[in-house]
Amino acid sequence: MHFLTVVEAREWCRDLVELTDAGVPTHPSREQRFARGPTSDELAFCRQLERALQPREACLLWVTDWGIWRSSENLHLYYQLRQSYGDRRQLAEAPAHLFLDYEAADLVSYLQVGLLCGWDMHLLPAVGYARAFVSHDEFVEFTADKANVSMVDEFAAALAGAQVVSREAPA
Repeated sequence: MHFLTVVEAREWCRDLVELTDAGVPTHPSREQRFARGPTSDELAFCRQLERALQPREACLLWVTDWGIWRSSENLHLYYQLRQSYGDRRQLAEAPAHLFLDYEAADLVSYLQVGLLCGWDMHLLPAVGYARAFVSHDEFVEFTADKANVSMVDEFAAALAGAQVVSREAPA
């Protein structure tokens, strides 16, 4: 796994996804079919989301907003986890985390910490079949390109037990 600065993350995303005027990924396209669901039961959700973004060679987890729910943030946990990978930079210095295909368990761990901390995160696989935005407001928006819309149905079906999955874009 590698930690990327904002400039490096923007370069990594250059041909994968459109960036906003603020230079962060746009939310999944509301013109396309997507699934929207809750982020409760964090570990099971994180594992499901990681699996839904397969196949891939790499996946960028880009934290784009933090400090929203300071009472929920456990920065000590995050920095201890980050330091275990040999990186001592602050989240603001390198907010993007690049995971290779064999680092699925690492991706799940960082995703779960981000959920616990109440962060906004974009998950952008290198291949680009599907992508996700995880909101601090405890929902995820998941979309796939036109050739892979079945990935959205599979992701929604996996979350259907919660009975709060929307298959259409909100207004």
